[in-house]
Amino acid sequence: MTKIISVEPSILTKNYQAPIELVYKAWTEEAQLCKWQAPNNEITCEYQYADIRAGGTALHKMTMPNGNAMWLLTQYHELKSPDTIVFTQYESNESGDILAPKMPNWPKEIRATIKLNELNGTTSMQFIWQPINPTQEEADAWEASRAQHGQGWGGGFEMLANYLANL
Repeated sequence: MTKIISVEPSILTKNYQAPIELVYKAWTEEAQLCKWQAPNNEITCEYQYADIRAGGTALHKMTMPNGNAMWLLTQYHELKSPDTIVFTQYESNESGDILAPKMPNWPKEIRATIKLNELNGTTSMQFIWQPINPTQEEADAWEASRAQHGQGWGGGFEMLANYLANL
């Protein structure tokens, strides 16, 4: 019998001075994603393809200032306009083949759930990030890095705030 390991999600929150529909579209339209999705302006983003719908996938490349590239495959599980987006993102190669994470014992599968809520023109976003069926080693690596979970995504969330402010 396999032991089920429960891991508390990391929950990141951010408020945007934009209507909920704009925030949702920024997360679900390929033309908008690369304008903010990287953690800073020095990293470029390019989509090879994007089928952003429940059951769809997207493949994009992030290129670092030193020229190194990181490919990411996103599998979309749920899109409910204008308030819910659920996806799993994996490190991959340029063909979209899922690769083992580069970080030792990092969870192989992490689900992201985005919940949006608007009040008086401000949209609050709750980003829930949680490993799916982790091994004990993966759960331990997740917990050990918890304090850093907001660093990469947090940069992207700031980029999104700047992008939305300039629409």
